[in-house]
Amino acid sequence: MSTKSSVRTNGWLLLAALLVAGPAFAGKDDDYKAAQAAAAAGKAVEAYQLYCKVAQEDPGYKGGDAKMMCGIMKKEADKELQKNEDRFQEGLKAFNEKRFDDAKQKFQNVRTGPRADEARQYISSKIPAAIAAQEREASAGVESAASQKFDQGVQAYNRNDFNGARSLFQSVTGGKKGDADNYLNRMKQFESAMAEGERLAVAKNYKAAQGSYNEAATLKGDGPGDPRSKATQMQQLMASVATPGPAPVTPTPTPGPSLPAPTPGPPARHEVPVVAAVKEPSRPKVDVGKLLAEAEAAKAKGDIASAKSKYIAVLAADERNVQAKVGLETLPKETGPTERKASAEADVMLAKGIREYYQGLFEKAEVHIDDYLNVNGSKTGLSHFYMGASKLTRFYLSGERDNGLKRDAEAAFRLAKQSAGFKPPGESFVSPKILKAYQDVNR
Repeated sequence: MSTKSSVRTNGWLLLAALLVAGPAFAGKDDDYKAAQAAAAAGKAVEAYQLYCKVAQEDPGYKGGDAKMMCGIMKKEADKELQKNEDRFQEGLKAFNEKRFDDAKQKFQNVRTGPRADEARQYISSKIPAAIAAQEREASAGVESAASQKFDQGVQAYNRNDFNGARSLFQSVTGGKKGDADNYLNRMKQFESAMAEGERLAVAKNYKAAQGSYNEAATLKGDGPGDPRSKATQMQQLMASVATPGPAPVTPTPTPGPSLPAPTPGPPARHEVPVVAAVKEPSRPKVDVGKLLAEAEAAKAKGDIASAKSKYIAVLAADERNVQAKVGLETLPKETGPTERKASAEADVMLAKGIREYYQGLFEKAEVHIDDYLNVNGSKTGLSHFYMGASKLTRFYLSGERDNGLKRDAEAAFRLAKQSAGFKPPGESFVSPKILKAYQDVNR
């Protein structure tokens, strides 16, 4: 059956029902006047109903005028029903095409006929619900795009493409905007510190230049320009022109009952004694691929402590490993009353820092010991002790002029003393002068 045939059939059924119902208790004269008023107002269906009602009651009423108008208004009523059906179909098409304003306008014009109630349902509930769903979908799409740009920005940042990272972070909106702004601020501070370091180095103010490079290294140790290396260069230049203070004692340690023989370190200026607490007996080559796979699996399971331990172990072997850096930065925060300690796998980072201390690479040692503390390494006493020893050694090398280094060293020693069960290495491993400074803290 065609749409027009269906409309015609439904229209007749509706008109028949209206004729049967009719306005209650109205007389022929009143019905006739009401029919005339409806026709004048363009209400074809209502006029048809009233004229035909009068004609059924009295075919000769007004000389048969009511009967004649019944026939005329029937044609007009059919046209009106068809128009309402067309408007409904146009509204439905606009709705399906998500042109909701057009749909609402079409449905509002469906005032009579079998589709009138359905048209009102679209206006009152279906259109508002569809608009809300569209807005949610658009918002989710924007958030997803922002999250993708943020992730791309982090990757660019980690590979030291600051220009690319800046462009991506500046376009991030929504929930990730705050994190993106933090990266933008960090890059700005890093570049400012590096520029200041370069200026001071040219002016041969090596001490101040070292401070600027160290500031940059705390923001991104492996950032553009290699701030850690430049800070070390400034240290060496400063030592060559300053009156040297007491140098750290670096004797070859004699094994004792509490400190077994040290593991040989990499080729350096002297043998590197690694404290037994972090010693790796055979120091096998780290399987980076295996550790990364295990770290990703732990991260997926929500085992944050294990994931951190494996990522930091990878970075101890390969400082520039982007996957490990991104993995660490994107780990969710641990929940619960206390943060779990890192596993023994993370200790290789502490061992690396201690080796660097004995090699005289003090700034590098401090950065890597700090990396170990940041993943909540379990050997906190040993970590803080060697952090203090490194800073105090630098204080002596500066001619005891940098009191900030001395204060930092004392603060680290206090934290080491607060670690339950910690005992410092003996004089075979550390200068007696450093041990005395450790013992004198908070006496």
